[in-house]
Amino acid sequence: MSPPPTPLSGVALHDPPAGVDYTQVMVLPESATPDSGMGFRAIAGIIMVFLGYLVGSQLLLYLGSTASWLARGRATGFQDAYRLVVGYHVPEGIAIVDLALACPIVIVLFVARVWNGIAARWVISVRPGMRWVQLSICLVIGFVVLNGIYLLARGDTPWQSAPPPNAWVWIVLVVLTAPLQAAGEEFLFRGYLQQALGALTGRWWIAVVVSALVFAAMHGTQNLALFADRFGFGLAAGLMVVLTGGLEASIAMHAANNVSTFSYAVIGGTLVQTRAIDQSSWTTTGVNVLSYALAGALAVLVARLLGLRRRTPKPSV
Repeated sequence: MSPPPTPLSGVALHDPPAGVDYTQVMVLPESATPDSGMGFRAIAGIIMVFLGYLVGSQLLLYLGSTASWLARGRATGFQDAYRLVVGYHVPEGIAIVDLALACPIVIVLFVARVWNGIAARWVISVRPGMRWVQLSICLVIGFVVLNGIYLLARGDTPWQSAPPPNAWVWIVLVVLTAPLQAAGEEFLFRGYLQQALGALTGRWWIAVVVSALVFAAMHGTQNLALFADRFGFGLAAGLMVVLTGGLEASIAMHAANNVSTFSYAVIGGTLVQTRAIDQSSWTTTGVNVLSYALAGALAVLVARLLGLRRRTPKPSV
């Protein structure tokens, strides 16, 4: 018989307990060794994932900025080239930043597998695995609801149109890479963080609230209204994950939001300002939170109509 794992080693690959919600997937089943060190593993895993994200994203940003700098003939100093990339002053900046922010997908799946003994499919949903129909329907819901409420709220406000040269290139890059960036944040905050907090506290609502707070705080300097907007999105996304049993709905809503926001910014010539936004109004926050709540409610309704599982299945005999 192999010795039980110690708190400093990984856990053998295992399925989660039967009948638990998404936030409890990292809890070891009764058949596992009692020497789980579960609290330690949850905290250490969170540290590993966030350190990996911070290091990995910065490394990818510097590599991408270097490629941009060389491709443009080193016309400026490297620091200026880096600023142009991360500030979305050049089209490749969209792809470089989005792909860098997508790196948590790989990091989360690696840490969950090696450190927590959870296969990738359990990080995605309690089915387990990706439920593509749910993802596709929620993507449509996200675009329709978020854009519909945004357009209604605009009313008769005149549109600004000042797109950059070859605007279609910028929009194609947004459409192709913004969903990956959205998925990266969902795997990080609603995926690993919520599952680790659920294992640590045993309370799904604590996992949802704390992950939403961390999500909002990690967006950097911002006024209270913008923080509340991002916190509201985090709550809506976290609840979607718990009530649908997986990441599909939150990934779809996040992707729809980001693709729409940055596409409008390209057309309006405000991409740089949108990228660096740190101020919002309470009116805008109220409208946005309403759209998140409505889209989330529809996503949960779709999950019910599709008969999607909210809890882990019983083990096959």
